[in-house]
Amino acid sequence: MKTRNRPPFLLTPTVLIRLTALMALLSPSVAQAGFTETLPQFAFLLDESFVYAWVSRTYDNNGDKTPLVEELKSYEPGSGLQGILRPEPYVENYVLINQLQFGILDYLSLGVGIPVLLRSTIDPRFGWIPGDYQSRLGHAYTEEDFWEWTNAMGQPKPEAFDGNHGTLADMVVGLRYRFTDHFDVFERTAVAMALTVTGSIPTGENSDPEEVVAIGTTNWDLQSQGDLAFHLGLDKRFRDELDDRLVLGVDVFYETWFARTLTTPTGERHPLLLNYAPYVGKNYTFDPGDLSGFSVELTGVPYKGPAWGTWLVGHRAAKAESLPPIISLSARYTFVHLQQSDWDSDAPHWDWERERDYRPGYKNPLQFKAQFSFLRLGAPLQIYAAYRTLSLIPGKNARAVDAVSVGIQIPFKLWGFESEKAAEEESPAVSPGEGTGTSKPAEEPPAEAAPTP
Repeated sequence: MKTRNRPPFLLTPTVLIRLTALMALLSPSVAQAGFTETLPQFAFLLDESFVYAWVSRTYDNNGDKTPLVEELKSYEPGSGLQGILRPEPYVENYVLINQLQFGILDYLSLGVGIPVLLRSTIDPRFGWIPGDYQSRLGHAYTEEDFWEWTNAMGQPKPEAFDGNHGTLADMVVGLRYRFTDHFDVFERTAVAMALTVTGSIPTGENSDPEEVVAIGTTNWDLQSQGDLAFHLGLDKRFRDELDDRLVLGVDVFYETWFARTLTTPTGERHPLLLNYAPYVGKNYTFDPGDLSGFSVELTGVPYKGPAWGTWLVGHRAAKAESLPPIISLSARYTFVHLQQSDWDSDAPHWDWERERDYRPGYKNPLQFKAQFSFLRLGAPLQIYAAYRTLSLIPGKNARAVDAVSVGIQIPFKLWGFESEKAAEEESPAVSPGEGTGTSKPAEEPPAEAAPTP
């Protein structure tokens, strides 16, 4: 049974969950979200989010929306067309994403992401179109007749999948370096640029090769991100023109997948659908093809809220002004180009068929996010909700995945308080860029301009 845009031998594809948490591991921070944000030195940020993702359609090579799995025409020798089996699978993933970030320096942050699949479900939703009249039956094949026929040859009807309960996916480690902190011109123009590098640790599991309906938890199965990713981001803040209520961000990226070797199914459980080993070989190797593209994001601040001099800022209201606003809203568009895959087994024709299923294409994700921060009010807590969709703008050879996520962020420090206090005593004034992704020590203001300690 052939499928479109799926890992090999699965009746349905896996789900894309490239959301804020894994798409840009270091994006959420105690400052407003963007492509260049880092944590203050020695600060931690705990980020816990829940993601629900679902998909039932894919874009084919013509950009048309079709079911995830191609229909299968079944013929019986001497009897003509039995009928057309039309699966319309529906795939769901429930994911808990655990992140911890750490500010090595004010312009250099490290992050670790640990996604855990709470549950994955696949409902095959088989449909049936009767074929030619069968004289021995006295009627055309029904779906029940078809599965009785396959069962007689040892091929059972594939059942729905419900698994990956508490299963670890591939971990992600990321590092972000905001190099523009070393140049005064970027501070004056309220522009910041950063390089973000993320890499995966292969802690996920491949799907069972002998199962038709199954889903693994590797980055490739979940289509979360490449094994190694490079992002160059830029954020432009409109501090003076719009009272720092708008941020324009641009990100360009390149992500690569490493070639992987998988076990060929033998047809032990599904002899008619997965009996590839005799001619493909015991194992096969494939390179999924790399990803490249860009993102554009607008972040607006409808409500900054009061800036209270609470314990979080040493009871200094002036410093609280640099904390993120109470409400911020963002919209992001991303273009992703998908490169051609490469397959290698003992059967060149089989390789060609797989490569035809994984042709070059593109996708156009949209993401909308709302964040609520309570730091200005003295509570070390931020909450956010996001919706990401590939259904609104057509793609090519890509799945039309939708996902929603909700999460909380808790910033905290375990050490480094002495150095922070010393720095404040040396320069009690707060730079307008502090905590905004363009932080840099301000020039010493006149004494009357400095806030009273």
